[in-house]
Amino acid sequence: MLYLCVPFISFQTSFWNSSTAFVKGLSSRYDLSMELVEYHKLSKLEETYWWHRGKLFLVDSLVKHLFPQKRGLEIMEIGCGTGHITKHLSKFGKVTGIEISKEAASHCIEKGIRNVLNKDVNEMRIPKSFEKRFDLILALDVLEHIQDDTKTMRRTYKMLKPGGFFLVNVPAHKFLWSEHDEALHHKRRYSTTEILKKLTDNDFEIIKKSFFVSTFFPAILAFRTFTNIFTKSTYPKTSYILLPKPVNDLMTKILELETKVLNFTNLPIGTTITVIARKPTGEKL
Repeated sequence: MLYLCVPFISFQTSFWNSSTAFVKGLSSRYDLSMELVEYHKLSKLEETYWWHRGKLFLVDSLVKHLFPQKRGLEIMEIGCGTGHITKHLSKFGKVTGIEISKEAASHCIEKGIRNVLNKDVNEMRIPKSFEKRFDLILALDVLEHIQDDTKTMRRTYKMLKPGGFFLVNVPAHKFLWSEHDEALHHKRRYSTTEILKKLTDNDFEIIKKSFFVSTFFPAILAFRTFTNIFTKSTYPKTSYILLPKPVNDLMTKILELETKVLNFTNLPIGTTITVIARKPTGEKL
């Protein structure tokens, strides 16, 4: 698979681990700004591109696993961006989106998603009606953009029902840090020890931890090591490459296969860490 992966590794690594937050336009507090045209372009890509399709498959599978028979859920997506996953989650219940970017939030409105708050999750006043309300809160490739990520965790804990779940995706491995992270204004890449400790320090129980995007990890590691040593740019940048449809479909199928495996076991390596944490039913006072 190496010959297939290498032309797309720089895009794949940065796009999987950070493009969702890039789409989300976490400007000002998260130090990320985007042109309106970029939101429009990436909003369109969400419908067809392998990365978005594979990630949606992952989220859908995990939610069905957590709530096999239950619908009518109360769900929040922190950093909901242009609303691709938010819209899909509506089949499970009522979804509230939190999005700091006015431009990205406008795309949610265009997609018919009305319950979106244009707020900074760490600075907004949490309404009384949000306390202990949500069955599921998601932060998908968002925490790495937030300086005080533990504050976000504390606020998430406050809004979850006892027994509610927190689904987190973050970029993995500090040794994969590159100009792509710099271009996308990441504050950090996570080790499993760091993300799990931060969650447990904020009273969450860890239900599941797995890596994701595992198939291409050796090629990604080799490529990032090479580019960090030999081709690092003065001005950090990331690239976006549209793949031929057969390749795009193949990459999607690979991520779908990884998701099926992840339902039964934890993948030992990958470029993304996926964590399911739970607020204890007997929460601390």
